[in-house]
Amino acid sequence: MADKSKFDTETTARHYAAARPTYPSELFDTLDDLLGHRLAGASVVDVAAGTGISSRQLAERGAHVTAVELSGAMIAQLAGSSPGVRAVQGSGHALPLADGSADLITYAQAWHWMDPERALPEIRRVLRPGGVFALWWNQTDRTSGWAKEQAERITAVVPGWGQEDGTDSARAAELDHVLPRKHSFRFASQRTVPIETHLSNLASKSYIAALGEGLEPFLDSERRILTELFPEGEVTEHFSTLLVASLPNGGDLSIAQKSQAV
Repeated sequence: MADKSKFDTETTARHYAAARPTYPSELFDTLDDLLGHRLAGASVVDVAAGTGISSRQLAERGAHVTAVELSGAMIAQLAGSSPGVRAVQGSGHALPLADGSADLITYAQAWHWMDPERALPEIRRVLRPGGVFALWWNQTDRTSGWAKEQAERITAVVPGWGQEDGTDSARAAELDHVLPRKHSFRFASQRTVPIETHLSNLASKSYIAALGEGLEPFLDSERRILTELFPEGEVTEHFSTLLVASLPNGGDLSIAQKSQAV
């Protein structure tokens, strides 16, 4: 898998920074539990950090965060909006960090871009003994209503996009041979945002950004449809967030009994 970001344009980075959702507070409560209530003060490496959404949320919990991001456009957004977060340009396939320097390594909305055979040795190298590896995804709920209809319109212009967007169960299953002693957790959340924010979130998706000259016509069509459906100018997006955690260097998680099958 080549070390080249699909998000290395200023336009995509700007949409990403403006409109991607944050992650549920319960997820960070769970990370704190996994670390024995030591997230505050922990050394955390947030890999493929994008514009710093998860990095900032980790820092808000008192963690000392190093954000590693390959894209120059994304890390520029991150550095400008994430005070207290150390930003380092680099790849999860060759982390520019010292051996045994992290209590927690995270991948938010990003592990599917990694080659596990290259990334996992780097995770094991940089994690301290007993360190936690955690990865998670926000998944838009498109099972009904306007969101389901929008998914059908996306399929019409980007056949196969669902394979890239993924599903919770598929992602968990893909990790079985990589992290045999993993534990999984799921959280539900929602947000109500202006239609323009929703459209920027769409435009930040790699498969939508790849429409090129077809991007603006697609967004214009969605704007018309959504404005007719929601004349007040806001939509409510629903998310399911999957968190997967393990101890790659051995041991077992202290809250395994709380993990949820997915």
